[in-house]
Amino acid sequence: MNPENKIDWSVLRGAIIVFVISLIISASLVTGTWYYADYMDLKYNVNKKRFQTVSNQYLAVDQEEKLVRQYYPDFIKLYNNGVIGQERRLNWIEVLRNSSESSKLISLRYEIDPQTQYSPDFTLNYGIFKLFNSSMKLNLDLLHMGDLKNLFNDLDRNAEGIYNISNCRLKRTGGDKFELEIKPNIAAQCELHWLNIKRSDGSDIVMTNS
Repeated sequence: MNPENKIDWSVLRGAIIVFVISLIISASLVTGTWYYADYMDLKYNVNKKRFQTVSNQYLAVDQEEKLVRQYYPDFIKLYNNGVIGQERRLNWIEVLRNSSESSKLISLRYEIDPQTQYSPDFTLNYGIFKLFNSSMKLNLDLLHMGDLKNLFNDLDRNAEGIYNISNCRLKRTGGDKFELEIKPNIAAQCELHWLNIKRSDGSDIVMTNS
């Protein structure tokens, strides 16, 4: 081999070492950059999910606030009227007696059964509440049909709560003209259902002034 063609490694050694070191540093920087980008992408996704969660919670709270503002006045009205909370049996009896006296009914007898849970024929989403029912049976002796109409009108106007008439059976008892003012012409038997909303756990609904 020609001595002139020999490589002087002593001269290139430094350059090769510098090149290798530079290559290692470059590879490290590329690897580090890749890991950093992956880490930042992970952090971005985590923060994005947190932001979405907070946004959804805010929207939910905002929607609940709108629903409260929309329905709270109606809720208060139902509570004050005895539909929500404790039923107002004493009020019902008072209205019946006052109506009987004002209409001069010949006789009025009533019976209220214990309250039971009510299950309608259709599906309802009760949430934290349950629907209850109290059956009221009325037996009346009437001079004419107008007396019964007046009684229900008084209940509609003055009774605290909401009810529906399950059935009413009327029977003409008769009587001649001489006995018309002292004996009933109609015997009526009616059944009413008073509906009431309470908490599903049985606890009372108590409203406080804010």
